[in-house]
Amino acid sequence: MDLITTSLLDEVRDRVPAALDRLRELDHGLRDQQEGRHRADALYALIGNLVEDYKNW
Repeated sequence: MDLITTSLLDEVRDRVPAALDRLRELDHGLRDQQEGRHRADALYALIGNLVEDYKNW
């Protein structure tokens, strides 16, 4: 959960380009996560939605 912080989400809302890059990295990393699959799936859904919402900056 430390990966999705208020500061990162604020940067996403403020359209900081590096923030979307960080979300994409998290998105890719969570796809291959084997441990804690339920938790990873929940984060993956959240991050996927954010990437989709903000991908066309």
